[in-house]
Amino acid sequence: MKNTRRLVGCVALVAVCWAAGLGRVEAASGNADGTYTVTVTQVEVSKDGGSSYTTIFSGSQSINIASVDAGAVAAGLASGAQLDVGVYTIVRVTIGSTLQLKGYVNNGATTIYTNGGSDTNGFSTNGAAANTPGSDYAVSSFTIPSANRTSSTTGLSMTVTATSGPTVTIKFDTSSILTQAGGIPSVGAPTVTITSS
Repeated sequence: MKNTRRLVGCVALVAVCWAAGLGRVEAASGNADGTYTVTVTQVEVSKDGGSSYTTIFSGSQSINIASVDAGAVAAGLASGAQLDVGVYTIVRVTIGSTLQLKGYVNNGATTIYTNGGSDTNGFSTNGAAANTPGSDYAVSSFTIPSANRTSSTTGLSMTVTATSGPTVTIKFDTSSILTQAGGIPSVGAPTVTITSS
């Protein structure tokens, strides 16, 4: 028997783990200044340890994880998904090849910031003051390596019964996604908190 279930934010719960391969993580970190956008192309769930998956979304949906409505946008992807009764323990998400990011990080008194460019040309520096991006501060584009575009989150417990499904709540923290080491910036994944009821 299939059940229309609420998966509030389940779609977005992995829309972040792919980014871990974009760069190293170091001690100094900066935030996403309102923009950390990816395109979700597929979301799947598994109740048999990953032997098989049920697709709950396939398409193209841009989600700005740094925005206040990220969870609502993500939840819309799974709205009305039909799932068999059971306990789903894995969510697998595939995203597109581009990450849009606006943010900065300090290297001592120098600010390293996104400048509207792409990949290695996506950052500039302002040596005049810490926490002060230059006048060309803008959203930059970064290519997500193909090996990092599909990610699975395991260890979940989302129970679907004949009459109801879980509400999954996702919270994103993009306050430490930009890092630097020796003045070389890196982009990482936001912190994700997942709860299910």
